[in-house]
Amino acid sequence: MPPRCVLVLDPAAPRWLIANAAAVLGASAGAAGAAALGPELTDASGARWPAIAEIVVPVLAASPAELAALRAAAPDAGVTALAFPDLAQASPTYADFAAAVARTATADIGVHAVALLGSGNAVRRLTRHLPALTDPVPVP
Repeated sequence: MPPRCVLVLDPAAPRWLIANAAAVLGASAGAAGAAALGPELTDASGARWPAIAEIVVPVLAASPAELAALRAAAPDAGVTALAFPDLAQASPTYADFAAAVARTATADIGVHAVALLGSGNAVRRLTRHLPALTDPVPVP
């Protein structure tokens, strides 16, 4: 059975950063085995729809400080935390990101988002206090 996956994002981040973080963490969670693809589908008109992941991914909101705390607490809870830090967003390549991480202390790395992977109970214990991500500002 695949692990439960929850995405937690900073609601105050710009939309482009939220979208980028969600895309990177979604791909990372999939690569980490969070979900299998369902079967290809065919709609009533006969058009084919390629498969997507067979899981529901709640999207929650947390401040950068809460995101860092979730990332730190996850291992003790038996949960894997995949993080999207400021260093990743600022790095043009993975090699640049790796070098930036190597020269930066944990406390100095800002976290924009995390994907939490683990048993349903363990992930819920870490996230049950968090609200769903909403868009408080209408977009024209």
